[in-house]
Amino acid sequence: MIAGARYVLWQKRTGILAMVCLVGALLSLADALVGGFGGSRGVIELLPDSRYQISGPMPPRTEAIKDFVIDGEPKDGSVRLLPEIVFSGYWLGGSMWRGLIVVAPDARQGDFVIAVKDRFGEKQNPSLVFTVRIWPDEATLHAHSASFLTRKTGRSPYLFAVSLAVGGLLAGAANFLFGRLWAWHLKSHHCGEIYKLRRTDQGTEITCELPCGDLLRPGMEGAVYRSTGEPLCTARIARCDNGEVLMMVAPSELVRLGDVACAFPETTENPPT
Repeated sequence: MIAGARYVLWQKRTGILAMVCLVGALLSLADALVGGFGGSRGVIELLPDSRYQISGPMPPRTEAIKDFVIDGEPKDGSVRLLPEIVFSGYWLGGSMWRGLIVVAPDARQGDFVIAVKDRFGEKQNPSLVFTVRIWPDEATLHAHSASFLTRKTGRSPYLFAVSLAVGGLLAGAANFLFGRLWAWHLKSHHCGEIYKLRRTDQGTEITCELPCGDLLRPGMEGAVYRSTGEPLCTARIARCDNGEVLMMVAPSELVRLGDVACAFPETTENPPT
């Protein structure tokens, strides 16, 4: 039993690691969602010397980019909206345009509301109004993020969520592997984990994951161990049928579910190691 105790130890460690990683992944995902719902709320946050792709529907009664009227750009040209092409919409098939918001290297911090209109004075389409917020540097941008992880680390919470989820899955796979190794070790030494414990007038009965076979029979001696290999007490097979091995243990005060019971089919002098 002692030789295989390391499998149980590493199974527990990897199980805890998997749990921590998966819980961390869920918390990171929650942080990402909070950052999304309570974040910029439609505000386009940019840095100096950056570009941002943008698109929208065509203004009313407008068919070409040259007919666009763009309001709200700063007079120094530090923030500009540059429509580039007209294309057919993917869903409804109407005409749309695609372009860029270009921020100059010397752009100052502030908010700018840029609207795309037609030249006929039709009602303004709200989807053609863009609020652009310029931050002086990346550190300031991250410091004002709605995401806790982004504020503290400057990294996307989705990066943490994916990394922790992958780590949790790998730890879970390792946990499963060590569990299989532990089960193989127990079987090879005629041992099994106790999954049922019942106190009777004749003593304490334990039922363990021992396969019945020609080597096991009623009256055979055995012993009970902690999963770490610590010996607890002696045991004796009382019944072996229906794929279960029932053993009587004495004394029984130390025995609990999850302990390991072993039978000694060849000798009662040398317990398995």
